[in-house]
Amino acid sequence: MRSNKINYLLVGTFVILMIGGLVVSVAWLLGQTGPTESYHAIYRNVTGVKFGSQVFYEGYPIGQVTEVVPEERDGRMVFRINFDVSKGWRIPNNSVAEVGASSLLSAISLNISAGDSQTALQPGEQITANEATNLFDVVEGVAGQISNLTEEDIKPLLANLTRGGGILADLLENDGRVIFEQARTLVDVLSMKAPVIVDQFGLFAGDLEELGESLSRSTEQINALMTEQNREKLEGILDNLDEASATLDNLMIEGNLMIGSANELMENSQEDLAQTMEDLQHTAATLARHIDSINHHLDGTSRNMYEFSRQIRQNPGLLLGGSPPVDNATE
Repeated sequence: MRSNKINYLLVGTFVILMIGGLVVSVAWLLGQTGPTESYHAIYRNVTGVKFGSQVFYEGYPIGQVTEVVPEERDGRMVFRINFDVSKGWRIPNNSVAEVGASSLLSAISLNISAGDSQTALQPGEQITANEATNLFDVVEGVAGQISNLTEEDIKPLLANLTRGGGILADLLENDGRVIFEQARTLVDVLSMKAPVIVDQFGLFAGDLEELGESLSRSTEQINALMTEQNREKLEGILDNLDEASATLDNLMIEGNLMIGSANELMENSQEDLAQTMEDLQHTAATLARHIDSINHHLDGTSRNMYEFSRQIRQNPGLLLGGSPPVDNATE
């Protein structure tokens, strides 16, 4: 009887120890081995996130997800992820939490990227969320872009290359033989003319050599002419040119001053000039209106002067004593 009780006691103790070990192991695996502090983040997509998903801080496990709660905000559904981290763990307030996996075969987790702020989040506050990147969506988008590129760019390019190749083949087939024959004829002509060209080139080289010798002789003559006296004369001419240039500069300055004075005078006398122009216009208009009468009187005056000069030529004595004019009223 005593042996059975001992056996029961041993079995019960073993079971209790196993249960305690299991609880400790599960808590250790879930990161719940001590006091924790709660935080939360808001996401539009929480694929793969569930209770017990691990929370990493720069790759170091610090806690686990405790709850995923759907909420309605601004007419659409979002998801609040509540998670616990080890108590006293400092998280900068500009840190970012992203849902993802470290590799293709890893479990989905919540990865916190540390910020550089000196201010830490308080327990219960919201951490900035960064939506997870869906690898399959990215691959699908790239595949779509490649498909569009193939349809819109590569196929037309291949068609153009094919058409260009056909045109080139036709050109070589139709005109290539003629071009080759003409090239061969040109090579033959050049071969025949090569000696003559070489001789002419030799003559041209000789002419160039003579020209160089002539230039050398001319340079020597110029150097011989540049005696001390000639140099002094040349320096005097250059000095005179400098003086003339200075005088011309002074004349240009005075001319600019005169132009400025004239412009200033024109600006100051604009009203007088305008009045003068109006008077000239009025005088011209008056002359234009009476020009016919003036021409008539000038014509009569010229005829009288012609008649007077004719009578003087016929009888110069009229200048000394002439007959009085006939009184028409007496007649």
